[in-house]
Amino acid sequence: MSPTAIRWIPRIAATLFTLFISLFAFDTGENGGGVRMLDLLMHLLPTLFCVVVIVSAWKREWIGALVFLLLAVVYGLWASKHVDWILLIGGPLLLLTGLYTWAWVQRKRMPSP
Repeated sequence: MSPTAIRWIPRIAATLFTLFISLFAFDTGENGGGVRMLDLLMHLLPTLFCVVVIVSAWKREWIGALVFLLLAVVYGLWASKHVDWILLIGGPLLLLTGLYTWAWVQRKRMPSP
């Protein structure tokens, strides 16, 4: 696989994951009430955090690998009673960890220009 593809796959996958978790913000105001801005902001905090991680890991893939691994572990501990939640959220986080690690290793192997 080309080095360019290896570099872009984790970024695209992380962006898709971020879009996926942002869908959970649509459950605000679901109990018959209107959507309150504070509720919407609280539900979008994980999305904002993932965007910050993607930007931080743009040129330093090891940051993405480390942070997504930590998120997977913390989420797995937090949702330990809900295996289906762990598979739905923690699984993609571990996949992102692997993809960012792969991109980081490939970058280290490439000769410096």
